[in-house]
Amino acid sequence: LLLNVFLFLLKTICIENSLPFFILTGNRVKTDCTETANTSCVACKGGTHMDQPSGRKQCIHCTICDLSFGLKENRTCTSTLDTVCEPQDGFYCVDLAAGSCVAAHKHRQCQPGEYIRQTGTAFRDTECSVCSKGTFSDGTLKFCRPHRPCESLNLKLIRPGNATTDAQCDEQDENVVLSWIITGCLLLILLIVILVALCLFRKKIGCLKRARKASSPPQSVQSCESRTVKHTQVSYQKHTPKKGK
Repeated sequence: LLLNVFLFLLKTICIENSLPFFILTGNRVKTDCTETANTSCVACKGGTHMDQPSGRKQCIHCTICDLSFGLKENRTCTSTLDTVCEPQDGFYCVDLAAGSCVAAHKHRQCQPGEYIRQTGTAFRDTECSVCSKGTFSDGTLKFCRPHRPCESLNLKLIRPGNATTDAQCDEQDENVVLSWIITGCLLLILLIVILVALCLFRKKIGCLKRARKASSPPQSVQSCESRTVKHTQVSYQKHTPKKGK
């Protein structure tokens, strides 16, 4: 009796005709078996699968990794294997079934005054811790930073630090003062160079004017010579007899 029951159940499962006892996955029952014929099978269509031998007449729909649940595909669905989902970046799985994530939550964001003690993974949330006294963090650091020691740097403390912000110091330190001194010296040197160049230029212009005066005869000499020439011409005209008399 048990043997007959086993043979009947075996016939109702999809069996490849060429290999009578090789059970197929990725198929569904097309027609049930009869006393004279085995069960006929047909392959699952796209978007469906059958991951184990079954007497079902309908393939199972592939799982969809819902983005709104923080999921994405890790393995695409085939006719023999269902989709495998995993958390998106920045999420961790909170519900796992048959090796596939069903739902995920977003990683916790550490608040200002906290540091990231343990970075979140695909299966674990982020862990945060509070900064100790004398340190600070904006919530994105993996360790709290110590406050700036204004007094040790010979700077004036303007605002003390707290768990979320650093101490604020007077930035008029020696380096800033030195930079102002250097800038002033450079400007003074530039001004001196401009003045020297201007003096040299004016001196050169004066020399050119004096050279021109030296190369031309004095005005008194020229006038004297012109008067002499005129007197000579008049005397010549008086002593010269006129023709035709």
